[in-house]
Amino acid sequence: MNQTKTNIAEERRYRARYLGVNGASPTLEIGSEGFVVTRTGEGAYLATWSTNPGTFVGWVPPGFGAATPADLKGYTAVRDTYDSATKSLAFVVYDSSFTAADLIANQYMDLEFIFAASSVN
Repeated sequence: MNQTKTNIAEERRYRARYLGVNGASPTLEIGSEGFVVTRTGEGAYLATWSTNPGTFVGWVPPGFGAATPADLKGYTAVRDTYDSATKSLAFVVYDSSFTAADLIANQYMDLEFIFAASSVN
């Protein structure tokens, strides 16, 4: 097995797949140890950690999937800055017309967040 090489001290990755629920928080499918994603508005989501995950390094932009893949053509997501006081990161999902859009039934969002155990210089 190939091991990912990194220069980030004590890198921590949090991964999960969520199933869309139009107009409600998505449903956890797999993963998500230590954090939960809730819907805060149309296409707006908030990832919140139960304990301090460390120094925020970044995220891998979500991968999207669907029973009908063409339904998600052009979808993207943009994140806000990580809030260490609330241990949360807000992000918005946009459709192909750059309108905030909820994920609906049979649509998936694969998430990955990267933290370091200590400060990153």
